[in-house]
Amino acid sequence: MSKRSWFVVAMVGLLGVGVALISPAAPGIAQGALRIGGSQAYAGVFSVTGGFVPDPQTFGGIQAGGSMDARSLGILPNCRGFVAQQPDVIVHYMPSPSFPWARFFVRGSGDTTMIINDAAGRWWCSDDEGGGLNPMIDISNPPGGQYDIWVGSYSSGRLIPATLYLTELTSNRP
Repeated sequence: MSKRSWFVVAMVGLLGVGVALISPAAPGIAQGALRIGGSQAYAGVFSVTGGFVPDPQTFGGIQAGGSMDARSLGILPNCRGFVAQQPDVIVHYMPSPSFPWARFFVRGSGDTTMIINDAAGRWWCSDDEGGGLNPMIDISNPPGGQYDIWVGSYSSGRLIPATLYLTELTSNRP
C-alpha cells in the first residue's frame, strides 16, 4: 500500500471514529455521566397527556441523591447537588395545545435539587427556585416525548425522600 493510500485509509478510519463519538445514540450517557434516553428509572416510568386530571400529577417513591456531583458534570453552571447516574423518574409527556406550559417541582423532607433532560435534549437545572428548599422548573411550549429527571441532595450518598410533581396550572407550586 502506498503512503498516500495508507493516509487515506487512516483518515477515513479516524473520521469514522469521530462521527461515532459525536453521533447521538439512545440510550446514552450525557455529559460523561448521566444516562439519558433509557427505559429505566429508580422510581418509575410514566406516561402523561396534557390536560390531565388531577393536576398536579405526582410521582412518589423518590430517594433524592446519589454520589455524582452535578457541578462536575458540565451540564449548566447552576446544576448543583448529588445525583445518581440513572434518572429517578422518566416521564413520557405529550402536551396539549390548550396548555402550552408545564412546571416540574419537588417536595422533599430536606434540601433537594433537580436536573431535567427534556424531549428536545435540552438541559434544565434548579435549586430553590420554588421557594424554600425546593426546586422548580417551568418549560414554555414543552416538546412532547421523554423527560429524564434526576432529584439530588446536597451531600454525597445522602438520600432524601421526595415526590416529583408535574402541573400545567400556575397556581401549583412547591
